[in-house]
Amino acid sequence: MAKILAQGKGYQILYKERGEDSEKIAPSGLSALSRLDVPVPGIIAVADSGKRIRMLSKKYYLVCQGEFDEANGIMEDLLFHDSRSNRTFPVKRMRKGVKEARLSYEVLAYNGEKDLSYVSVVLDTGRTHQIRTQFASRKHPLAGDGKYGSRIKCPIALVMAELTYDEGEGTAPLSITIDPLKELPEV
Repeated sequence: MAKILAQGKGYQILYKERGEDSEKIAPSGLSALSRLDVPVPGIIAVADSGKRIRMLSKKYYLVCQGEFDEANGIMEDLLFHDSRSNRTFPVKRMRKGVKEARLSYEVLAYNGEKDLSYVSVVLDTGRTHQIRTQFASRKHPLAGDGKYGSRIKCPIALVMAELTYDEGEGTAPLSITIDPLKELPEV
C-alpha cells in the first residue's frame, strides 16, 4: 500500500515504491494525476474528479552513463511512443503520434572511475519514457535501463523526488521532497 506523504481535500500525495503501478495504488475514489514507470519509485499525486491540484514542478534525480560536456542544459526532442514494443523513440519531424518533449537538467556530480553522472531533471512536458529516451539518445543511458541501452545491472537509477503544487490559483505553493540518494540503486 502506498505511503501518504501529504493530503488535502480531495487529493493525496503518495510515495510509489519501485515495482508498483501508478494507476493501481490510488485509494478508492481517487485517480492518478501523474504517473511513473513501474520500475521507478517516487512521488505521485492522486485526486478525486472534483479536485484538481496544480502540479507546478516535478524534479527527478538519476544516475546515467558518461560525462556531460555542459554542466546544465535543455533537451528538446520530438518523441514517438510505440505501444506495441512499449518503447519511445526520438524522430526528426512531426507526424501522427509524435509529441514535443522538453526538459532541463543539471549535472550534480561525476564519478570518473565509474564514468557515471548524478543528474537532476525538471520536466517541462511529461511523455512516456521521456527522461529515459532523451538521455539514452544522447549516449547517456540511465544506469540499469537495459531497454534503452544500459549495460549496468541494477534497478533503473531514476527517482521522482520533489513535487511542488498548489490547491488552485491564489493558493500558496506546497512542496514535498524525499531523499533521492536513498532511492537510487548503488552502481
